[in-house]
Amino acid sequence: MSCENLIAKCFEDYQLIDSGQGNKLETVSGIKMVRPSPQAIWNKSVPQRQWQAATSKVIRKKDGGGVWEHGSGDPTPFNLKWKSDKGASFEFKLKLTSFGHCGIFFEQSSIWNEIESQLSLSHKKQPTFLNLFGYTGAASIVAAKCGANVVHVDSSKGVLDWGRQNCELNKIGSDRIKWFQSDVMKFLENAIKRNEKFDGVLADPPSWGHGAKKEVWEFDKHIGELVEAVKQVSLEKNFFFILTTHTHGVQHFALKNLISRNFKSGIVSSGDMAIKHANDERLLPAGIYAKLLM
Repeated sequence: MSCENLIAKCFEDYQLIDSGQGNKLETVSGIKMVRPSPQAIWNKSVPQRQWQAATSKVIRKKDGGGVWEHGSGDPTPFNLKWKSDKGASFEFKLKLTSFGHCGIFFEQSSIWNEIESQLSLSHKKQPTFLNLFGYTGAASIVAAKCGANVVHVDSSKGVLDWGRQNCELNKIGSDRIKWFQSDVMKFLENAIKRNEKFDGVLADPPSWGHGAKKEVWEFDKHIGELVEAVKQVSLEKNFFFILTTHTHGVQHFALKNLISRNFKSGIVSSGDMAIKHANDERLLPAGIYAKLLM
C-alpha cells in the first residue's frame, strides 16, 4: 500500500486566485466569485480590493445552506471548458446552486485524469465503468469519451437531466451512458442479483443524503456496505476502484484500510486531494481518496 496526494491544477476557465479566513476567491469561466471554504484557516494573501471585485458571493445561512448575492444579476447558466492530461477537450454546463455549488467540483479534475489514465490501459475496446453518486456526469463523460460503456447512478432527477445536457454538449452518443435515478445501495443490490461486472468504479458518496425513494444514506453507517457491494460487481483482474469523500473527520488511511479488508489482492493507495492556487504554491485541501488497482 502507498500514499500519494492528488493535486488538481488551475486551467484557463478555472483559477483559484486566493483563499483564507474561511473563504476562497475563484474565477470560473470569467466570473469572479467568493465561496465558503472552511479548511482555509489562514489569512488571505491578495489585497482586499481583489476580493471586493467579485461579482458573485455565497452568504452562508444558519442551517448550513447558502444564498448567492450577485452584483450584476445571476450569470448562470454558463459553460466551462477543461482539457485532460492526455489532451482531450470537454465542456460542462454550470449553474450557481444553493450550498455554493457550481455543478462540478474542481478538485475532481484530478480524479477525471485518473479515470482517463486507467481506461487507456484497458485491453478492452469498450470497458465498462460505473459512476456511483455521479452528480452532473463529468466523470461519466470523461469515461465515455475514453471508449467506456458507462452506468451513471444518482438519486436526483434534476442532476441526471443536467448530466444528459452535459452529455449532449460533449457529443457523446445516447447509447454510451445509461442514467439511473436510484438509491446507490439499491442499485448495487440489483446489479449483484444480475451478476453485472465492471472494469472500473468511481464512488463519491456524501456525508449524508437521501435516495430516490427517501432511503437514508449515512457515510459512517453505510460506507462499509458500499465497498462490500462494489467488491461483488468487480472483475477479478484489470479492475480499478476510486473512492472519494469530504466527510468530516475521516482520514484517507481509513478508506485505504476499508478497501484493503474487502479486496485481498491488488495495490491500494490513498491520500489527500487539493487544488493548487493559480499564482503560488499553496494547496487548498479538498477531500480525500483511496484507489485500488488490480
